[in-house]
Amino acid sequence: MEAVHDFYPILFLVILFIVLYIAIKTGVFAHFKETFRLQNLLWLLGFVIVGYILGNIAHYLYLRFVPALDTIVENEATNNFVDSFLPTWFVYILMVVIAPIYEELMFREYFYRFFSHKWLAYILSILLFTLIHTRLTWSFFEYLPMSVIVTSTFHRYKRVSDSIIVHGGYNLMVLIFHIII
Repeated sequence: MEAVHDFYPILFLVILFIVLYIAIKTGVFAHFKETFRLQNLLWLLGFVIVGYILGNIAHYLYLRFVPALDTIVENEATNNFVDSFLPTWFVYILMVVIAPIYEELMFREYFYRFFSHKWLAYILSILLFTLIHTRLTWSFFEYLPMSVIVTSTFHRYKRVSDSIIVHGGYNLMVLIFHIII
């Protein structure tokens, strides 16, 4: 099991580098500098905060209305799967850096390139991103607000670097509060 435990982080990194290489070669990050202008960073911080607040409201409603047993089974299945083969330090990096980069490239940048109708890309991006994270369970409604926030961030200027920062910032806030509480 130890060999598998060491293999997955390497596999994830190789896939990430391939996706990043394709993104760089196709000019995805051509407007990367605009992301780090102060006014834009303040907007992105606002998106992270609003997303976190909406996510917590959705989480509260989810816990309030979904039977407790279903909630425990859903969350334990995901946590046990990830914890079974990845070291904790890598899960944190995966959550805050790798997943936001990979998911934003796949669900935002490439979706918008594939669909000529931008509102169709917007709706499908939100729905598929949320479905991938929830596997058609009641937690769909818990993930939906953040999916809308991150997709709206990308939709605003069509800059994937913006949505990567919002996605990573949101995940970082979730991680910090999870560790603290």
